[in-house]
Amino acid sequence: MTRPRLLPPARWGVRGRSAAAAALLVLAVVAVAGAVLLEVLGRTAVSAAHEEAVERRAEILRELGVPPGLLAGEAGAVAVRTDAEPGELLLRLGRPGVVVQLLGPGGEVVAASPAAALGLDLDVPALDPGQSHDSADTGRTGLLRTTDFTYVAESMYIDGVPRTLVVAVPMSLQQDVLRTVALFLSVGGPVLALLGAGLLWWLVGRSLAPVRRITEQVRRIGTARLGERVDVPSTRDEVAALARTMNGMLERLEASDRAQRRFVADASHELRSPLATLTTTVEVAAADPSGASWAELAPVLRSHAQRMGRLVEDLLVLARADDAGLDLRVADTDLDDVVGEELARVRPVTRHELRARVEPVRVRGDGARLQQVLRNLLSNAERHAVSRIVVALRADGREAVVTVDNDGPPVAPADRERVFDRFVRLDDSRARDTGGSGLGLAISRAIVAAHGGTITAGETPEGECRFEVRLPLAGPGERPGAQLRA
Repeated sequence: MTRPRLLPPARWGVRGRSAAAAALLVLAVVAVAGAVLLEVLGRTAVSAAHEEAVERRAEILRELGVPPGLLAGEAGAVAVRTDAEPGELLLRLGRPGVVVQLLGPGGEVVAASPAAALGLDLDVPALDPGQSHDSADTGRTGLLRTTDFTYVAESMYIDGVPRTLVVAVPMSLQQDVLRTVALFLSVGGPVLALLGAGLLWWLVGRSLAPVRRITEQVRRIGTARLGERVDVPSTRDEVAALARTMNGMLERLEASDRAQRRFVADASHELRSPLATLTTTVEVAAADPSGASWAELAPVLRSHAQRMGRLVEDLLVLARADDAGLDLRVADTDLDDVVGEELARVRPVTRHELRARVEPVRVRGDGARLQQVLRNLLSNAERHAVSRIVVALRADGREAVVTVDNDGPPVAPADRERVFDRFVRLDDSRARDTGGSGLGLAISRAIVAAHGGTITAGETPEGECRFEVRLPLAGPGERPGAQLRA
């Protein structure tokens, strides 16, 4: 039979670790407090017994006729005369609750009160007349570190014979009391530790009950139930904050899931049209036994294949932007050269008047990606312009500003953020037949954001359509790509 293996503390859980910590803390507190309590009680009991022994010795010496000055500690041996036998003398000098012994020159007990103390050895050192001894001087002041008696001894001449008078107070009762207290602490400490651990186990369990409910609710929420939310307690504590944070995360997950589903649906819809055209064209060409239709339909096939290629490339760009960011080849880039090259490409093919106001501006960025942004904006302006497109580049403080205006209607204020969403077409003029995939502006925003800039839709002072791009200028001491997500 194998013994059950104990789990390491790291796997006990919050509840188990809290209960164990509470038990250890209670044990430590009881141990320290108990040790201090026993020490204080012991010192107090020994001190009280010592004071009583000193007081009884003083009474006996006064009764023997010792002058008060000598009692105060004056030098010289004390000599008294009693003309009484030692036993008789101690019978007269005895005190209730106190042991009084009279020792001979060799340290033997010659008389005691009560008589039963004749055989009691208090381990009193040999003293010459005029010397005294106090058991408190041994340094064993704690009750558990001393003998069963606390005594004071005084050596003197009694009836011409050197004697040592010993006054002792028994400590057995105090020691019994202290042992009882120690036993109570040794038994009560673990009991208190168990009670504290059990109480904390219960309290932590009650505190973690909402967390367990949140855990169960989140576990039940799947991809088909992202609209559900966890219950937020009314306690306004950390658990409530956790529940609100969890609900916020679920809201973001739900929004992301909706966007992903919409993206997949839109991408499928966009690909379906050129695929259907390609399929139909191939079927028509294949049905012609002469083969002449292939030559006639080749431009159509090529056009739709190129359109599908552009759409797939755009989808890959956005996927990379969503995943780990765009791969930018960052370098000092003359933005005016980028704008000039794109204007030279567009000017021969545009059907609108094309104006430009370009100032020399340098930025840190990927020239090819920035040219892609300008191409998307010019393509968008070409589709919406009535007769004129105006491109401007200037420096504004620490930013480079590119504006692409056209004399078509501006984007409505309510749509100026939505126009950068994927597969968004605001009106019929942006039909699929014109070649727009609905991804150009979304790609442009991703590229500009990767460069640390912004792109917005607005209108000119004349009320015409405008798209504006702002990029940080290249600083003279700026590290390459310091502000870019490459």
